[in-house]
Amino acid sequence: MKFRLLTAAACALALGACGNDTPNPELLKGANFVSAQPGVDITLSFDPTEMRVYGRVVNLYNGGYTVDGDQIHFDGFASTMMMGEPETMEIEQEYFQFMPTVETYELSDGKLTLIGTDGKEIIFTQVETLPGEDTAPAPSDAPAPETVSE
Repeated sequence: MKFRLLTAAACALALGACGNDTPNPELLKGANFVSAQPGVDITLSFDPTEMRVYGRVVNLYNGGYTVDGDQIHFDGFASTMMMGEPETMEIEQEYFQFMPTVETYELSDGKLTLIGTDGKEIIFTQVETLPGEDTAPAPSDAPAPETVSE
């Protein structure tokens, strides 16, 4: 009897979840995203264990975030202060100004859309590794160097 009651409760919860279009914030953890902009890629990674993000436009940046359902808020970012091409620096500045205005997000089909309070959006594509990340095998996996005897 208890088993039937538990099964019925599990089915009811599963059916209730089917109609829920709210994104699962857990899917952000550990995920990497790229948004191709003119002359520069914007990267955005969600830390797998802490409520932190990091990435690169021209400069490296990091900051905190909070998420509740489809609501997301990014704290102010800390960044390095390297100079780049004027066009890419302008894109970076616009991105850093946009991120604190983000209030909702959509995540589906490998696309992350961040939506600001004014309706402005930026769309990212999910990737396994970020551009420029070293994908070479770990030293223990790398073949031993050949020795040449003369």
